[in-house]
Parts: sequence; structure tokens; C-alpha cells
Amino acid sequence: MMPLNRPVVGVFIDHSVILRLNKQKTNFRSYQRILEMAKASVEAEVTLYYFSIKNFDFKQNLILGTSFDVETNQWKQEYFPLPDILYNRRAGGGASKFIVEHIEDILDQHKVIKINTHSYFNKWEVYQELSQMAEVSQYLPYSVMYQDESDLKDFLKLRNEAYLKGVRGGRGRWIYRVRKRPEGKFEYSYFVNQMVREQVDSWEELINKIRKFYKSRNFIIQKTINLIQFNGSKVDFRAELQRNGEGVLTIVGVCARIGKSNSPITIHSSAYPIEEFFKEFLYFSDEDVTKLMERVHQFLYSIYESLEKVYGKFGEIGIDFGIDEEGEIWFIEPNSKSAKVSLMKAYDQETFHQAFLNPLLYSKYLYRKKRTSDDQE
Repeated sequence: MMPLNRPVVGVFIDHSVILRLNKQKTNFRSYQRILEMAKASVEAEVTLYYFSIKNFDFKQNLILGTSFDVETNQWKQEYFPLPDILYNRRAGGGASKFIVEHIEDILDQHKVIKINTHSYFNKWEVYQELSQMAEVSQYLPYSVMYQDESDLKDFLKLRNEAYLKGVRGGRGRWIYRVRKRPEGKFEYSYFVNQMVREQVDSWEELINKIRKFYKSRNFIIQKTINLIQFNGSKVDFRAELQRNGEGVLTIVGVCARIGKSNSPITIHSSAYPIEEFFKEFLYFSDEDVTKLMERVHQFLYSIYESLEKVYGKFGEIGIDFGIDEEGEIWFIEPNSKSAKVSLMKAYDQETFHQAFLNPLLYSKYLYRKKRTSDDQE
């Protein structure tokens, strides 16, 4: 094995991706991000390898890691020591939860540093925690936990529409919009591979559809935000916030996402830098955009720091938010494993690259900090 540049960063991903990399396949959705991080590791002068639950050698506490060889332009597998830094990019869920927890326990015992202290967010837990914080509570749309159908019935007595959201899961999955229609009818819509929008004639039918959709999955009921629109399509925003090589929180980019017409979500949308969207699409003046961005930045820093008060330090969080027709900012949800798809669509290559370099520079910062702390003990 070649001498290792410290810190050694282990990126935890799904095994299906490992298999593709070792077959030198490049035609899959996340490949550009995987390669970008490998290139950034050379620039950051850290050792980086990818691994899955099937690559962990429990007997020797070694990992069969997959790394990119810049000279040959090939992916290769070899044994690495346990990482100094864990960067968890694994999708999560599935039958392997026990193995994941076992791996994380071993890494904890060896005092491996995590870039993010938490690998996922529970929407209901986030809502409960942030709603008690004066600095961010005004940004939260009213939400309740669904325990039985009376919760939704009571919610809709006061409103014509509600959003249902699985407490876990991102990328627009487990989101369901319900609207009241005349004569006791209801319209519902969701997006699973394609847009589904249908109407039922009774409350009982609606509840059956919802139960069939969510099965045993927990979900919340949330007040609809009257999001700004462009050409009849809803617009929301994804901000990428990261800590840099000095541990300083930075905003890498904020993307406006224009959804498909009538879709309950803005996934699979077109994306633009937020300033460009307001200037070019909504004809805001430079002065109005500057004022708006001051409010957006204050909101983003407040949400990020509030989440850290609850969960501990994060190297990065993707923050989804909306702006309503009155110009009010609303927090939608945080993402601990942002795929940075909108950033790639909206920004130039340099910005996209920075989003992969920052976590590695932050890894070096965390590693140095730990070394200094260990030396002082």
C-alpha cells in the first residue's frame, strides 16, 4: 500500500455503486458526484476511499476500499485501515440496518470523526425542536403528527388543503397533497416516478388511499405554503451550506427550483441561482434582490446553527425553503445527505467542485483539531 495522506476519509455508500465502480461503469446517476469527490481529494491532499457494508472486514478491522487512480483513470480496490473521518453518503434503510449500526459502533470505539454528527433528520423531531427556538420558530409552517384520521379531519376543518410528509425520506418521496373539493369530494396528488393526481368521492375513500400509500410509515400533516409561482409552476429553493477548511460556515449556493405544473413537489425541476431567478424571471431590481438575499442568508445561518444546537456539529446541510406570495420565508426541511443535483444544474463547474472540496478541507480541519486536543491531554 502507498503511504497515506492523512486524514484518511472513508465515504460510506451503497454496495450497488461499489459494484459499478469496480466494473469501471460511468453511466449511472451519481457517477459525476462520486468522481468529483475523488478528484477533490487529490486537491485537498487527503486519502479517500469508498466502501459499503459488504467491504468491512470485521475480523481484522480493515476495509476493502474503492479508490480512484488518477494515473490510470481507473477505479481499484485494496485494503485500507479504518478511516480517520467518516463521510456517510449511504442512502439508508433496508434490511442492513443492524450491520450499519455495528459498523458505526466499531468506528465510534476507534474514535473515528464524523463529518456530520447525524446521518438523517426526522421531520417531526426537527419541527418540535425548532418550534421552541425563538430565533427560527417564525419560519416553520404549522404541523401536527398524524396519529389517526381525526387529526387530518380537524386540520382540514380550518383549511382547504394540507401536505402530508413522511417523517423520513427525501427527494420528494412520501409527500402527498390533499385538497377539499365541493360536495364532500377530495383531490389527492403525489409523485412516484410520475405525477399522480386523482379525485375520490368520500372521506373514507381518501383515508383508504392515504393508508395504502403510507402503510406503516409515520407522517406529519403540514400547512400549505402559498409558494411564489412562475408560469403556473411552484418555486422553492435548495441552499447548500458547508463548513470550510477553517471550520467556518459558508453558503456554497442557493438554487431556485421551478417545478412541473400542478406537481406537489419541485423534484425533477429546472434550477437557477436564486439571484438570477428573481432578476431574470420575476424582474426584481438589484436593490430588492440585495435586500431579499440579506434576509435569506440570515434565515439560512439561523436554521443551520439551530439544528447544530439540537444535533451537534455538521459539515454540511442542504436546506429547503419556500418564499410565499407575501415575501415571507418558510423552512421546509433539512437534508444531511444532499445529492447537490440542483447545484449542478444551476451553477458553474467551479461552484459544483467547491461543494465536494469543502467537506474534505473540513475533514483536515477536524483531524488537526483532534490531533491538537489529543496532544494536550
